[in-house]
Amino acid sequence: MTTVRDLLLDIRGATDGAPRIYVPGGPAEPACLASALRETPDLADGATFIGHWLPGINRTAWTDFHSGAAAEGTFLYSEYRASFEAGRYRLHPVHYSTAFEWLKNVPLDAAFIPVSAPDARGDVSLSLGTDMSPAVTGREKVRLIAVIRSDMPFPADAPRLPLSAFTDVVEDDTPLITLADPPLSDEATAIAAHAATLMGDGFTVQSGIGSVQQIAMAAAAHHRNIRIHTGMITDAALGAVTAGAIGSEPGSILTGTAIGTPPLYDAAGTDPRFNFQPVSVTHSVPVLAAIPRLAAINGGVEVDLFGQLNSEWVKGRQVASTGGLGNFVRGAQLSAGGRSIIALPATARGGSVSRIVVQLASPTVTLSRAEAGYVVTEYGVAELATADIDERAERLIAIAAPAFRDDLANRWAKLRASL
Repeated sequence: MTTVRDLLLDIRGATDGAPRIYVPGGPAEPACLASALRETPDLADGATFIGHWLPGINRTAWTDFHSGAAAEGTFLYSEYRASFEAGRYRLHPVHYSTAFEWLKNVPLDAAFIPVSAPDARGDVSLSLGTDMSPAVTGREKVRLIAVIRSDMPFPADAPRLPLSAFTDVVEDDTPLITLADPPLSDEATAIAAHAATLMGDGFTVQSGIGSVQQIAMAAAAHHRNIRIHTGMITDAALGAVTAGAIGSEPGSILTGTAIGTPPLYDAAGTDPRFNFQPVSVTHSVPVLAAIPRLAAINGGVEVDLFGQLNSEWVKGRQVASTGGLGNFVRGAQLSAGGRSIIALPATARGGSVSRIVVQLASPTVTLSRAEAGYVVTEYGVAELATADIDERAERLIAIAAPAFRDDLANRWAKLRASL
């Protein structure tokens, strides 16, 4: 078995010192590659790293290993801020479904693919890396490198490949990234209780990343025979399982990846309800639209009184990306009996800033007003899809924090008079 350093030397030699390398994110990020680059930074000179690294989870900035390194991805967060400003990080502002298709065609020379240890037949599972890696493993002329991680689960339902399908094999004994959910706040508990009123037994639930996943799973816990169809799950999904909310059928928890603590990873490998599928399934609008009673529960930074959503900008600076939000919202809107729900606290910064605003000031809009469904805060539910512009403003002001309602109403009256 070769070393990662020797592999990089070989890849560089075959690409005139300018390799384009796919490096996946998620809990199985190949730390062995980062270690090799940390020990020999010149191996990153001239290289471009391509991936979909997740904010708050993947802390490695691949551009930091050498000033001559570059990267391309679909999320922008603090670790890449300096490289983005220097023009060494190229941000692709696309839906997650589009990002998957992009990976099928973007120029690549090599790909590090985390996999489980092989089974008795010599097959390995893409397991926790199922979301994006299938876009690459099917490509010809890309050097596939299996990164065997002995602590990766081998789920009953997840894509498998023979180990012989890979050109090279390395081992990574670094533990999987873990992420523990914080306790659910009183505010989040209230939001979940309101969101639960928009659902019922037998619904399928999708949830965004971050605290909104805890809100979605807490809302699901109010019901029974719930199914999950989402891009990523955390320990919050185990909470819904423990509460008896999730149906017993195999495949009831369909996801692209799982990021949590060891109990979640153990369950992913032993509970037949876990079903890992690529983004071409998890984020496919036609697939989502065919699911009856799909509740898509996602978060955002702020919502304005027109129903427009900003989930990418804070104080005029890009801090996130659209991710899969647009895919899930559109799928839920087309689902029979479906619900698109934006769940967010009414305020930010210790209650000093309203997240219900008169008009977005962000450079771009993540979701247009034509895509508005339900907005939920700890103060209630605003149904926007059937509301005219005045009803939208009235309903959103009603679920804003009380301290901001008069100011919102006064400023809306002035704006409304100018329309």
